[in-house]
Amino acid sequence: MSRIASCLAFLLESQRVALMNAVWNEEVAREKSRVVYSRGDFNAHVGDLRLRLRRSGYILDEQCQCPEESYCEHVQKAVFLYQKFFRLPLSGRIDVQTLKLMSQIRCACPDVPAEVVRAEDLSSAGDPETDPFTIQFNSQPWPRYDLTYNVYNSTPDMAGEVDAIDAAFDVWAAVSPLTFERTGGLSADMQLGWETGDHGDGSAFDGRGDVVAHGFFPEDGRVHFDEAETWRDWAHLPPFTWPGPSIELLRFLSSQDLRNTAIHEIGHALGLGHSREGSASMYPYVNNGDHTLAEEDIRGILSLYPFRVGFRDRAAVAHLHAFAGGSHSAVVDLGRERRFLAWGETTFVDPLTDYDRDNGIAMDIFTVDGTSPAAVGTGGEHLGAPGAPSNLFPGAIVGRGRRVQFRLSTFHSSDLEAYGVGCIVVLDD
Repeated sequence: MSRIASCLAFLLESQRVALMNAVWNEEVAREKSRVVYSRGDFNAHVGDLRLRLRRSGYILDEQCQCPEESYCEHVQKAVFLYQKFFRLPLSGRIDVQTLKLMSQIRCACPDVPAEVVRAEDLSSAGDPETDPFTIQFNSQPWPRYDLTYNVYNSTPDMAGEVDAIDAAFDVWAAVSPLTFERTGGLSADMQLGWETGDHGDGSAFDGRGDVVAHGFFPEDGRVHFDEAETWRDWAHLPPFTWPGPSIELLRFLSSQDLRNTAIHEIGHALGLGHSREGSASMYPYVNNGDHTLAEEDIRGILSLYPFRVGFRDRAAVAHLHAFAGGSHSAVVDLGRERRFLAWGETTFVDPLTDYDRDNGIAMDIFTVDGTSPAAVGTGGEHLGAPGAPSNLFPGAIVGRGRRVQFRLSTFHSSDLEAYGVGCIVVLDD
């Protein structure tokens, strides 16, 4: 075959493969959007979906008194809100893609608070494109950073359950200024254990499958695991053996991962709500075997428990570091309410790959005593291609308060490392 003929054959084959891929993608998209249930349907499957929506917070008993098996207007609104939260195509109807997600095993805690459901508005849910903190439906944090916990019972499914829970607390301690100590008795801040069915906390378990655990916000701090599940620590997953998996591996794969679940539920006990990001530990659906925190989790916990900087005399400097789309915050505690001058500066910027990439950094005064001040900008820069405009906004604020939180953010997920300082000077005596 001549060289030209070979090239033509290659081009024709490439076009054929591209056409087949396009047809396949179109079929997949069509199947995902195929409607399974919609308004007006009345059957037991709708009743099951209604129960799932109620458990995850999208239907309030006060709003809907319709028959359980009815796909009524309240179910339609709940499905629409669910689709909006998880960034699914919005229709208010149960399509294949929505049904697949709803059918997965998950945490029993609501995704959204009741006031959001009443308002049918997710505008406060956060957007990773505009807000570095994508876990928005948080509670108030614990008033202290040194916390205790107690594992008040055990599960017959496994040995080493306390070790797995200890390891889950260590994951949060590694990325935050929090410290955790396991103690005994009811005086501990957080109480963790196994329960079954209706166990008196207003959130009954349903048996094996569907929901596996729940955690309560501060200063409640209870974490319950469903004893109806089979529990293992997937950090000790047996290896795959040839010619087939061992019985023990199969038992692991049909169990729930205690370490992964504990990381998630401890996040609730620390004040974190559910994240819409599938990579986050605070994503409501289980991801057995994942024992690490994503950037969204770290941002969320530091928004509740920022690192604290000591204050001496009349001035303080907080050092911050942000990396590849991440952010870092620190709090200066003035000891009492004072009048202050605060500003921030970026001290070092390093593009990891390409300086001409569209990048941005920002240093701001994030909160004063937990509230965002009116003027937050204290410095930043847009780093783009040669000739691109920059938006330096050196600034400072004068205010009153005790705890001043600085935040340094970078805005490209795979590039740019930045260091900065938050500076504060007391103006009164």
